[in-house]
Amino acid sequence: MKRSGRIDGWKSIAAHFGRDRTTVMRWAQQRGLPVKRLPGGKTGTVYALAEELDAWAESQGKLEDEPQAISPALEEGLSAIPPKIFTRKKALIGAFVLILIIASLSFIVLRFSSDKPSNAVRLPSNPVLAQTYMEARDSWATRTPQSLERAETLLLEVTNKEPQFAPAWASLADVYLLRREFGGLDDKTAFTRAEAAAVKAKQLDPSLAAAHRAIGFVQYWWHDDPRSAGTSFRRALKLSPQDPQTHFWFGTLLSDNGQHVEALRELKKARLLEPGSRAIQTEMAWAQWAAGNDALARGEFGKLLEANASFALIYDCTSEVKLADGDYLGYVSDLTEFARLTGDAPLMAHAKKLQEASKIGIEAVQAELMSKALVEIRAGTRRKHVWPTFLASIAQNREQTLVHLRNASRRQESWGDAARVSQIARLWQGDSEITGLLARLTARPDA
Repeated sequence: MKRSGRIDGWKSIAAHFGRDRTTVMRWAQQRGLPVKRLPGGKTGTVYALAEELDAWAESQGKLEDEPQAISPALEEGLSAIPPKIFTRKKALIGAFVLILIIASLSFIVLRFSSDKPSNAVRLPSNPVLAQTYMEARDSWATRTPQSLERAETLLLEVTNKEPQFAPAWASLADVYLLRREFGGLDDKTAFTRAEAAAVKAKQLDPSLAAAHRAIGFVQYWWHDDPRSAGTSFRRALKLSPQDPQTHFWFGTLLSDNGQHVEALRELKKARLLEPGSRAIQTEMAWAQWAAGNDALARGEFGKLLEANASFALIYDCTSEVKLADGDYLGYVSDLTEFARLTGDAPLMAHAKKLQEASKIGIEAVQAELMSKALVEIRAGTRRKHVWPTFLASIAQNREQTLVHLRNASRRQESWGDAARVSQIARLWQGDSEITGLLARLTARPDA
């Protein structure tokens, strides 16, 4: 390999060894290949003496290519600086810095891993409890008073025997939230228990979307905090973008808050993710009615009743649609059916009183409805004056309507309830005093 003379340029130096240019440039950086540089010019000119190159090669033993990519920018930089500027000490420092960067990035990934979408199915570690948990979820999905009570019993068994299993706590919160709707629990009991279970689930697993969803539900419907509720629901959707229940409940919340376009978008997503759900279809029809799409909503309710005559939630909705039309007898009929299907004893007693009042006349039905509404306001089981204002508006009682609006203003109430509010506004659209009070009561933030 002994040769003599000067060799100019990286290409020629590489040819001297039968290697490519990037290999000999790397040898110059890392292994002390004796390459020299002439001053001047944009990048300078490198050269080497053949004797020095051969002597260096003999000192290295077997030369291997160590294939590593080199970028054009790095190649240009290497041509512009003395070959031995990258010392072993600096290389070690660079490696240490790289390790620090990788460690920092790893910490960031771990720190925010709870924000990543997660659709993993989880079950209790105990096979028997896993079966119990699945049965509880099936019972919850059936949405009858009996099935929800059974779901609660089964989930309490799971949480007692495997208290660290977060999904069971979140599922228990879901059960309590539905039991207030389908009969069995009053609002205060249901929301208090649901919030405690959801908070427990979140503490055990901050990345559990169902926990954030349940917390958002309580924030809106119990604490009357649309902004916080929206934040919780969007966090839940970030964690589990394809969860139909989250899209469903977020849609109902947005509809109640008067955000009709966003509400229908979420409900449509829920329906696509869970086709055939009677609950989602019913709430979509209600959202259409709340948005003022009366004909579409009525058509959807009619189809639902034909196919699902025993599904209680439909009658809850159609009873109010009929009441808004002034059809008190239709309201009493559908409310009675809703009470019967849910097995709600207090509601059944109320429906029976309305049936008796209807034999006397419409005014007797109006009086019974208003009497119960005011009792609930005084007892604190009904916390806002939307319902009595709605009843007074349907009866076209302006004086009573103003009384309830003023009481609500004094109490600094904040109204969602967009479906009823829209009907109140429609009935008094030419009355500036009523519509002015109504506007102030419904001025609330978006969810």
